[in-house]
Amino acid sequence: MIMEEISKKMLEIISCSRRTDIPAFYYDWLQECLKNKYAMVKNPYNQSTYMVDLSPEKVHSICLWSKSFANVLKDPGYLSLYNLYFQFTVTGYSKFLEPKVVDTNEAVRQMEQLAKRYSPKQINWRFDPIVFSIKGEKEPTPDNFERARLKVFEALCRDISSFGVNRCTISFVCMYKKVEHRMNRANFTCLVPSQQKQIEFVSQLVEIADKYGVTVYTCSSPVIEEVPGVKKGHCIDGAYLESLFGKRASRAKDTGQRKECGCTRARDIGGYDEQCCGHGCLYCYAR
Repeated sequence: MIMEEISKKMLEIISCSRRTDIPAFYYDWLQECLKNKYAMVKNPYNQSTYMVDLSPEKVHSICLWSKSFANVLKDPGYLSLYNLYFQFTVTGYSKFLEPKVVDTNEAVRQMEQLAKRYSPKQINWRFDPIVFSIKGEKEPTPDNFERARLKVFEALCRDISSFGVNRCTISFVCMYKKVEHRMNRANFTCLVPSQQKQIEFVSQLVEIADKYGVTVYTCSSPVIEEVPGVKKGHCIDGAYLESLFGKRASRAKDTGQRKECGCTRARDIGGYDEQCCGHGCLYCYAR
């Protein structure tokens, strides 16, 4: 009986979405779902379809993942009925690596507007994935791939911390076969760092981040969790979302994610095939 009462008070966290960029490309669909108070979602593993209840009284918060929040800033619409948390990816790569991603300065401007409208505490800056290359940088350093990334990171740290955002998630690119094939077709070469190189690079990131009061979190990266100053990431963190918005959210591990993932339970409403992302990033695992 006690467990039933606890369960009744536990509200769902909605992930929107790890699978695609809904705020940038499927915003009208999202607004329609929120209007109707439910979303029909296809299970990516067995293709069955299930319903996710989006009634505001049943939802603790919505975690929005995107490289552009222009639509949200223009008109939040039904999102105004919910607590919102923003996973905002800003990496500063060239158009060769991220062909259709908004300009870096525009992304930073959007993040600043979100911080003013909501709160800097409701924003997590994602500087991931980390890709060492020549073609992927706007100002490459061919003699030292890492130096170009460090320069971009410091510039973004300086700008983003100036309006109060102080959480940054990092990870290195995962070279899945389909990612490797896509890069080869595009004649794109990247350096895949050893574990020791990852540790050395992240140590430098932490030094930079410390100067600006930014805390670095990992995403499914046990190797770099050991670097002093780095914290294990929980991109969807029930405990943190509770601290922001109150009410009860699940703190149980999300069993649908990778073993190394620190995320707590959430319902993802996105789709891979039926909602393809339009950014065209060469490193994307979802394409």
